[in-house]
Amino acid sequence: MESPEDLNRLLLWLGANTDDGARRYEEIRTKLILLFRLRGCSAADELADETIDRTARALSKPGFFFSGNPIAYFRGVAHNVYLESLRQGRRFVPEAFGDIADPATGPAGNDPGSEELSRALEQCLERCLDRLPGEKRALLLGYYQGEKQSKINNRQQLAREGGTGINSLRIQVFRLRKTVRNCVENCSQTRET
Repeated sequence: MESPEDLNRLLLWLGANTDDGARRYEEIRTKLILLFRLRGCSAADELADETIDRTARALSKPGFFFSGNPIAYFRGVAHNVYLESLRQGRRFVPEAFGDIADPATGPAGNDPGSEELSRALEQCLERCLDRLPGEKRALLLGYYQGEKQSKINNRQQLAREGGTGINSLRIQVFRLRKTVRNCVENCSQTRET
């Protein structure tokens, strides 16, 4: 944040007083980090902070006006920050398994710089994916293939091939991810002991 005035302005925009605003700030920051992690960003904390900083700067500009829930404004700024980070070529982990395979955020993330930890998690991930039946593994990996537009088309095709709707497909993939995540967590815990 550029100045203490920017921070106070932001906190008062978020709540009736600075204490309420500070609580809301923490909630919003947590949600932004989760949003960026779900999009596969390995630098979710930095992107969340950039989103908050940009919002604070916008509030200080003359004529700023936004009515409604501030989280909606943050989401719009977060979307732009995310797109810019993609264009800048920031490091991303695979979207499907960012929170599993990234040693900084994964279940055994005690040493974010450890290549050994990263390799161990990747091995656990591969082993857990191999345990899935072939069609389920193909569905899970296929769901996350491609860039934005091709990914949308790909997911629509997967839904058609499965004889289901896109929402049903999302639920299936969510359940598969949960299965793989639990498997990786168990695998990494047995490696630690």
